[in-house]
Amino acid sequence: MARFRRTFRLVVGPAGGQGITIQPPMQIQFDVTKDSKEDPNVHSIRIYNLKESTRAALEKPDLRAYLYAGYEEESGGILLAAGTLVDSFTRFDTPDVVTELAVVDGYGELRDSAVSLSYGAGANSATIIKAVALQMGLVLNMPQSLQSRTWDHGFSFYGPARQALHKLCRGSGVEWSVQNQTLQVVAVRGTTERSVVVLRADSGLIGSPDRVRESAREMEPSAGPGTATKKKKRDRSVAATIVSERQRRDGWRVRSLLLPWINPGDRVQMDSRQVQGLWRVESVSHNGDYQGGDWTTEMHLVERVG
Repeated sequence: MARFRRTFRLVVGPAGGQGITIQPPMQIQFDVTKDSKEDPNVHSIRIYNLKESTRAALEKPDLRAYLYAGYEEESGGILLAAGTLVDSFTRFDTPDVVTELAVVDGYGELRDSAVSLSYGAGANSATIIKAVALQMGLVLNMPQSLQSRTWDHGFSFYGPARQALHKLCRGSGVEWSVQNQTLQVVAVRGTTERSVVVLRADSGLIGSPDRVRESAREMEPSAGPGTATKKKKRDRSVAATIVSERQRRDGWRVRSLLLPWINPGDRVQMDSRQVQGLWRVESVSHNGDYQGGDWTTEMHLVERVG
């Protein structure tokens, strides 16, 4: 399907309240970058020539922002980014007035949420993670097929929700992040259960995929007396670690027409001359300029597990 007519909708307002809607023919630019790390994703949105009253309304504290974008030929605007508006400022760049917004995904929930958890022997991590998501006020996206650890001696925690998630997930072989105000939990190097995106020349792929190789660095302890034999064993261990780390990081960088529904952890089926197969999205960057610039998605794809 040909895709030519861009569209977007930006809604900003208090949580659960009436928001301000900004849409065409207003000019907007955005840089939305997401990865699967625990630290929240930070997005930049620039809006041109807003009325003074609208600019003032965007400076109120603790507003939520939801950016929808896409093509009218498809489903119109699809949720691309969401989060708390942590900064809003305006610069006068004659003849334009440019208002820039900094949006942090999950900022309020990660900053303010404390959880109280107490589970007896035999509790499983899936049940506890669901309780954390509920106390944080976030929707949970976790594959039903995800293997869950059993805590033989129970699990208790009181404190920041993000610390509870770190402890739970690290001890269970899974990873967590916040994507579009949703708590996402998948196996380490695993994938979500969202639909597979097929990427080829006739479905939006731009140019050829680029091979990504990132060298791993391993710090070695200082040598001491009588360490020759230990060093040989350590060298073999380090070499194995480097190979494993390279396997984890190596992949492909691909660019396509805007795919607003793509998030870290999703599956992409590549069908190009250089690359075939099913890959995991390690990170993604959506870049948009409504009036004629980029309207694209760039992904770092790596081998998936499972």
